[in-house]
This record gives sequence, C-alpha cells and structure tokens, in this order.
Amino acid sequence: MNSNMKKVSNHILGRVYILMGVFILFGVAILLRVVAIQFDKDKWVQKEMEEQVSFKKMVADRGNILSDDGTILATSLPFYKVAIDPFLLDTMSFESFSDSLYKLSLLFTTHFDKEENRDTLKVYRSVMHAIATKDRHVYLSRKKLNFAQLEDVKTWPILRRDKYEGGLAQEKFHNERFYPMGDLARITLGRLIDDTLALRGIEYSFNKELRGRDGYFLAQKVVGKSYIPLDEFGKEPTTDGLDVVTTLDVDMQDVVERALRKGVEHNFAKYGTAILMEVETGKVKAIANWPETFNNAVATQIEPGSTFKLASAVALMEDGLLEICDTIKTGNGTILYDDKEVTDGGKAWGDITFEQVFAHSSNVGVSKTIHEFYREQPQRYINYLYSFGFGNIVNTQLVGEPVPQIIKPGDKEWNIATLPSLSYGYSLEVTPLQMATFYNGVANNGKLLRPWIVSEIRDDSKRMIQYRPEILNPKMCSEETIVKVKELMKAVVSYGTAKRAFKKIPFEVAGKTGTARKTKRGVGYIKKYRASFGGFFPANDPRFTLYVMVDEPDGGLSSGGRVAAPIFREIAEAVYKIDQELSQPPSNLNRKPSRKPAAKIVHANTIEQVYPKLGIATSNNPGGEWIQAKGNGHQINLAALEREEDLIPDVKGMSGRDALLMLERMGIEVKVKGMGRVKRQSLLPGYRINEETSITLFLGKT
Repeated sequence: MNSNMKKVSNHILGRVYILMGVFILFGVAILLRVVAIQFDKDKWVQKEMEEQVSFKKMVADRGNILSDDGTILATSLPFYKVAIDPFLLDTMSFESFSDSLYKLSLLFTTHFDKEENRDTLKVYRSVMHAIATKDRHVYLSRKKLNFAQLEDVKTWPILRRDKYEGGLAQEKFHNERFYPMGDLARITLGRLIDDTLALRGIEYSFNKELRGRDGYFLAQKVVGKSYIPLDEFGKEPTTDGLDVVTTLDVDMQDVVERALRKGVEHNFAKYGTAILMEVETGKVKAIANWPETFNNAVATQIEPGSTFKLASAVALMEDGLLEICDTIKTGNGTILYDDKEVTDGGKAWGDITFEQVFAHSSNVGVSKTIHEFYREQPQRYINYLYSFGFGNIVNTQLVGEPVPQIIKPGDKEWNIATLPSLSYGYSLEVTPLQMATFYNGVANNGKLLRPWIVSEIRDDSKRMIQYRPEILNPKMCSEETIVKVKELMKAVVSYGTAKRAFKKIPFEVAGKTGTARKTKRGVGYIKKYRASFGGFFPANDPRFTLYVMVDEPDGGLSSGGRVAAPIFREIAEAVYKIDQELSQPPSNLNRKPSRKPAAKIVHANTIEQVYPKLGIATSNNPGGEWIQAKGNGHQINLAALEREEDLIPDVKGMSGRDALLMLERMGIEVKVKGMGRVKRQSLLPGYRINEETSITLFLGKT
C-alpha cells in the first residue's frame, strides 16, 4: 500500500470514528432524557392530562332586539354539529345494528350532504371503523344543523335511543345572528362580526345588555382536534343576554325605507336618509338610510341649508322683532356682506311679507332680517340655537352622534358674513336627527324632547329597565310663536317651494324645504347639492314629525321641493293611513255583527247575554268574570282565564269596553284611541305592573 492510499484510508477511518462518537453522544442524551422523565413522571402525566382535558367556552345566547309590538328584529339561533360516540353505543341492543347504521348514514347524506356528494358507505364505514378501533368521536355530517333539524335528527335510527344506547353527541356552536325581517332597519340595528363582536347601531350601543355571560364546560380532546364534553352541566353556566325593545314600528319602518330607496334611485342620488318621530313622545318610529351602508341620520354632519330657516324664524318671532305680515325688501335678489354675495337663485321678489320670504325660501330676506336684528348681539341668536337643541348631542342611546359645530363670535372663522350665513343653514354642521328633533319640538308646541329608540330592557317577560320621554327644553318658545311659525310652514306647502309636491293631499302638512350647496376641501362650494324637507302632519294636530334628506341628486332636479318633498309626501300618506287604521272608528258602523267573535278574552256578561242572542254555540261556561274564548269552526270553546294579576294581559281582539274594564280593575291607567276592538296595545303582554303603569289601547276594525 503506497503512502497516498494509506492517507485516504486513515481519513475515512477518522470520519467513521467521529460519526460513531456523535451517535454515542445522541444515544446518551436520549437515555438521560428518559431517566429524567421517569424521575419526573407525575409532571408529564399531568401535562398530558391538561392537553387532553380542558375547559371550553360555552357562548351565551345573545338577547333579542324587538320592535314596539314585540316583532323580533334580531335574534340568535343556535347551530349544532352532530357526532356519534361509538364508545357509548350498545350494538347488542339492536336487532340489526348494521342495517340501522346504514339507514342513518343514508338519511344524513340525503338530507344534509347532497351538495358535497358525500358517500353513504363512507359514513357507514367511518362509524364501523371507530367501533373497531374504540374511537370516541365521529361526525355524521359536516353541515351545521339548526335546532329544528337537530330535533328531527333525534328521531332517526340509532340516535332516537337514549344517550347511552344511541351514542348521540351534539356540539353547540356559537349562536348565529338572524334578522327575521331581512334588511329592515339593518344599519340602525347594527352588525356583528362572527356573531359576537358588535359593530354600530343597537347591537353595539346595547352590547353589554345583549351580550350575556359565557359559560364553560369540561371537554376531552379526541381524534381530529375535536372535543367531547365530559361534564354535561359545565363548570359555569351561561347567562343569556337581555332583550332590547325598540320604539320602531315595523310597518312604518318598511314604508319609510321603500319610499326613501325609490326616491334616491329615481334621482340618481349618492344616498338618502329619513327619520320619523312620534310628536307627543319623541319616539323614533322609523329611521332609514339608503344605501344601507352607514347611519347618516345619526352620525353624518351636514350644512342643512334652508330647512334651518325655521330656527331663524322661531328666534325672530320669540323676540317679537317682526310679524309674519311685515314687509321685507329683498330687492333684486342679491345682497352683499363684505365680499360675500347672498342670492335668491336668480329670482327677484322685491318687497314681500316675511311669510312670503319663508314660503319662497328667500336667502336675502332671512339673512337680512337676522343681520339687522342680531348683528349687535350675535350671541343672543347663538343662544337661541342652543336652546333649540343644537348645543349638544340629542340622542343618548345610539353611540356615534357628533356634537353640532356652530361658528360663533370669538372663533377665528367668525366674520361679518357668518351671522347671515347661519340664518339660512350654513356656517354650521348638524345631523339629520338633530334637525328632526328641533322640528319635533315645534310640532310639540315648543316642548323639546330627546329622541329615543329603545323603550326598555327585558329579561323574558320581566322588565329590567324602562325608558321614558325625556325633556331637553320644556319651553323653547311660546305658544304664540309656535302658532306663527306653523302658519309660515303651511305657506311653504300651500303656495311656496313645496307646492308642487303636496297637491290634493288628504291632510294638511306643515314643513320647510332645503337646498344646500355642498363644499369640497380646498375648493369651497361646488355645484353639488343636498335636498331636504322637514315637517310634521297633520299640521293642526301633529302626530308625526318627518325629516328627509337626499345627498347629491343627479337626475336633473336638485331642490328640496322637487327631490325630498315627494319622498316626504309618499311616507306621510302611508304613515297617516297606518295611524288612521289604528286610531279611527270603523267606516261602516251599520254592518251586521260577526257570527264568530274575534275576542280572545270576553266578559262573563257577554257569554251569558250576547252570545245566545247571536245564536252562537258555546261549550260549558267554566265560570269567573273573565273567560278565554276560542272558536273551532263549530262552536266557541270556553275556558277559565289563567293570568297573573301583576302582569299585563294580552287584550288584543277584545272589545274596547271589556279591555278598559279589565285593565282599570287591575289598577292600570288606560288611554283609548279609536273605536272597535283592540288592535294594538302600547305595553306588551307580560309587563310587570306597578303603581305608575299606564297603557294606551289602539282600537279599530278587525
């Protein structure tokens, strides 16, 4: 062997020794690790147990959101995955377990897994394999089942047996939010991410009440990263969320949304918003935005334009500075304040009364009067605006309303043109809801009420929190001023800027149009507009306030009278009809009595005296003053009325007289609107009665 070959051989041998040394060291390390584990056996057993068994969160049922009559607007539906635990299966108790399992597999694949083309035999074999290998958990379907589907599945072969023979293992997933009325009021209701994280609207603003408290249960990890519960009742039970009852009227909300969408699309506008309020209470009966992407009614600040002239008129009338018949010189329709020109859109009205100034929406006329009377004391005018609700947010229930922005004396933006600009709705930013609140104050004879959209928080039938009307300003102006400005608003509709929209309307409307030019940062005012109309109806005895605003109409029309007022009219006519059906007497008082009374609860005297005269057959009278009556097509079945004396009963369908008698005997203050039978009651059945409880019954035709 020459020297070169000897060197190569020694080199290879050296590498072999090194590799052997590494393996020996690695083996020693493993041996030491095994010894260490043996000495610390209890620790590792405990760790293994912790990885296999742990507490899992059990999500609480989120509370419902309800309309004013109890209609569910938002609810949470539980969903489940269905598995079988072969360990619990008593296969010996079945005459033919194999046939039963095949039928079960077939039912799952045909009912729930059609879209996935899941093979019946595959499900069958997976269960049989789990039985053979003593696996603890096999899913029978990939699909999540709702409660009704789960109840149906429990009647299927094998699973219909009790848990320890049928092996049913059901896993409840977090509840999925469901909106039974579709997209109705969706932005106002709010949204949820993963059905737990609330965004916007009532879902966010009342998340604390709706959320509830999650519970926990003990679970063991099984094959497939799944868990099966070990403790049926859990370590800590869930506390379901509370229900939120709103002031929203489903029918009115639908009407407002449809009319707004139609108007926005017809005018090719960017968006629109509308707020309908009940004058007497300040309840928001409907609030709509189209498109449903953002709650512009509550959270978007705008320069309102000429609808704000109502605030200027109220201030002038309240200070007694002029009368509606006083003459205002508007000249050729232009006026200068320093270098700022104010115009009447190319119209020259000349010498006209202040009523005509308001009716024709003269910027020159309004700015001239405000400038003349308040230029020496502009803060007095600003203080009026604060008293009208423009000093702070007006709503405290929906999160996200911004504080009004008003340029005032002392601000760097204030100049000689600011006060005139304020008078007709510029140099300030407010929300549509804040405008609607002010208009509602005028409709309510000067009483400014806080708008509210949630009436109470309930735990099933138990009232937890009740909200009531809240007064922001008991008297923002005198009744004399209200009478005068109502005449101004009627003039707008009868011969002014909204005349075209309200021809031949079956009731009187009072309102004001607005056409505001928009601004663009860095550019100033541009040729894009915001059309609006605010008002109330019927004018002489207002029931509802409505404010409509349409942003950037692009269909050839841009004024409030041509764009927003027609939407207002469509909504007002529909709402008026809905309200009349509830509050007015039947049109045909001479119709023959029904042979099948609609009442659910009747007084004993009616049973004894009226039914026999009408030839109505009844079952045996159970006795008592109040009786439950239900028709079956052949006769009226009578049953004793079971009710709790401290809870509001369901009086819908009862005659007005009987309902009044029953409720007053329960110590409840009752107001009745209309004639006929009870169609609606202001408090839902199950409300707990206290000393201050009062209820309004709305009667009408059945």
